[in-house]
Amino acid sequence: MMFVIYLLRLKHNTMSNNKIIAEDWWLKPMMRSSSVWCSQKGHTGGYISDFKTVGQDVRIVGTKKQIYDLFCKMLDEKGWQIKDSWEADMKEEYVNLYKENNKEAVIISLI
Repeated sequence: MMFVIYLLRLKHNTMSNNKIIAEDWWLKPMMRSSSVWCSQKGHTGGYISDFKTVGQDVRIVGTKKQIYDLFCKMLDEKGWQIKDSWEADMKEEYVNLYKENNKEAVIISLI
């Protein structure tokens, strides 16, 4: 296990941190809580809580190191798991969003 952590750290330290790229992530579906207003106002006070399955596709703009760090953060905080990923074409508007975000990685939701 420690060897795997070592390899991940080694890979992290050798990643490019100066070239901006755009990458698309196809995320695995996740369960999210959801509530719906019910007119029959039973024991729940008008709201019915449930879960729904949500799939999401996002475009990430940043350096390779920033994208890797963002993935680790989103895995820990939101439970994101990538089903597939590929490099996307870089557009000027993505660079502008990146600069407006203080040169930090940007998450763009795709429909």
